[in-house]
Amino acid sequence: MLAILPAMLVVIQPDLGSALVYTAIACTVLFVAGTRWTHFLVIGLITVTSIVGILVAAPAAGVHVLKQYQVDRLTAFVNPTDNPRRQGYQLKESQVAIGSGEKTGRGPAHASQTKLDFLPEHHTDFVFSVVGEEFGFVGAALVLSLYALLIWRALRILTMSKNLYGALIAGGITAMLMFQVFVNVGMTIGIMPITGVPLPLLSYGGSSVLVTFLAIGLLQSIHVQARASAAAKRRELIA
Repeated sequence: MLAILPAMLVVIQPDLGSALVYTAIACTVLFVAGTRWTHFLVIGLITVTSIVGILVAAPAAGVHVLKQYQVDRLTAFVNPTDNPRRQGYQLKESQVAIGSGEKTGRGPAHASQTKLDFLPEHHTDFVFSVVGEEFGFVGAALVLSLYALLIWRALRILTMSKNLYGALIAGGITAMLMFQVFVNVGMTIGIMPITGVPLPLLSYGGSSVLVTFLAIGLLQSIHVQARASAAAKRRELIA
């Protein structure tokens, strides 16, 4: 219940993508805390009911919870070729940009999709498309490898935590990073709907970068405390 209120406030903004990040964090924190699977089943049923109510029941009753551009994004994900000049334009141009990069990329000087602004908002939510076009498969794979390393270290810190509070924080941060990377990269290649979720440390925007650095700082703090606790126990054993 504590996660529903801030998530709904963010939806009202409207910012559906950030609200989904809140939901992923809340579910992960519940999992790390040892919540029963029956509770997750109830949460899943409530979520499915809410989605059906928002997408089907509410519009039928004349209540439009989602903005028109949010509906267009979902429509473009379900039928990307239905209207490629409107709802599907962003996704189509993103796929063209990534595909044109091929193995090693076209380079910044020849990246026509981004340099000539065929791909809108390429410096924010679709920055991965820029990486794919300019540096190709090699550059995209390198970026994803660095994210995999960051997430692996976050999971490592989660297992090293010496108390439940630290584990909950590490779990929430890990979920935030994993969800943002998966959704952002997924929407640029067409396997996820466009929701406006930034790519951590790459998308333009000071608030996103600041929050990510604060989260990494919290992970480092948990790691330091875990190592200090382990060192203290070793000294006790030696003494």
